Formats: sequence, C-alpha cells, structure tokens
Amino acid sequence: MKILTNETADFGIGTMIIFIAMVLVAAVAAVMLIYTTGELQQKAMLTAKDAPSKVTTNIDIESVFGDRVNSTVPGLQPGIQSLKIRIKPEVGTASMDLRQLIITSMNSNEIEVMKYSNISNTLNAFGAETIRDEDGSFTADFPVLNSGDLVDIEFHTFDYTKPILIPKQTITLTINQERGASITLELAAPNSFGNDRYVKLYP
Repeated sequence: MKILTNETADFGIGTMIIFIAMVLVAAVAAVMLIYTTGELQQKAMLTAKDAPSKVTTNIDIESVFGDRVNSTVPGLQPGIQSLKIRIKPEVGTASMDLRQLIITSMNSNEIEVMKYSNISNTLNAFGAETIRDEDGSFTADFPVLNSGDLVDIEFHTFDYTKPILIPKQTITLTINQERGASITLELAAPNSFGNDRYVKLYP
C-alpha cells in the first residue's frame, strides 16, 4: 500500500489561523483607535470652548485707595485701616463670580489669604459693593459681574494697632481669578499721609 505524504493542507490551515489572528488583532486595534479618537475629539471640543474665556477673561483694576478711618475707634489713624479696590471686567470677559476670587495680601511680616463674604467683619474675607450694575446681576448672595459692571472690593484690618499699610511700607496683592491670569499689584505707601483720610495707592 502506498502512503501519501502531501502536507499542503497543513500549511493552508496554519496560514488561515494566522490570518484570522491578524484580523482579530486589527479589529481590536480599530476599536481602540475609534474610542481614543472619540475621547480626543471630546476633549478638543471642551478645550476649544474653554480656551477663549480663559484668554479673554480678565479684571481691570481702575484704582486702589486706602482709608485711615477705623469704625471701632474715632479719628484718623496713623496707618491705613482698609483698602478699597475698584474693579471691572475687561471687554469680552465672560460672567465672573466674585465667590471664586482669591486675594492674597503679603508684606514683610505676614501673608493673608482672603475669599468673598457677604457678612461684614469676617476674618480673612473681603466684601464687595456695586457701583454700576445695569442688568442687576450683582447681589450680596450672588456677586456676579458682567461686562460694564463696576464694583468696589474692600477689606480691613481687625486690629487698628496693626494697620494694612504704614508710611514707606509696601505690600503685594495677588488676585487669582476662576479663569484667566492672576493679577499682581505692588502698593507702596507714600512717605507721609498728612491729614488726608483717603490715600491713593494705584495707579
């Protein structure tokens, strides 16, 4: 009896198995690529939506005044007892919530970090008073600034013997926004306050 030794079928089956494996790997890779593409597209859309507001959102500091009167003691004090910072959103700025604002005051002796509070005499906090609010968006509980609004931010010392500023002293204020770049102001007090109640510190 003659034995056939044809191995062509074995090679064909092996090739088919390799082909099926390649198809499966390609299918898995395609699924991963589709998923990754979708994730990247979603992130790109969110970034494209958020980026303009981060670039255009900014606060314009119009002026900074120091007040030498403390509500707890009569008369002018030797140092500045409270600071009043007048701000407005720059053109193109999206709505801005002052509750997300953080102000850091730093001098040679201490650093104070302040957040918004609608309750007066709150430690490590600043308040706000509207000067111009045509659309009525700004309230004590919901201090939202829109384009065209004008607001005074104010904070004061709780101990009149430890004023915010004395003559010839310098403090640095950093205003961190929810969006946009932080703002840094260096405020230098003049050599003498004279008999003035209000001291202009900026510009």
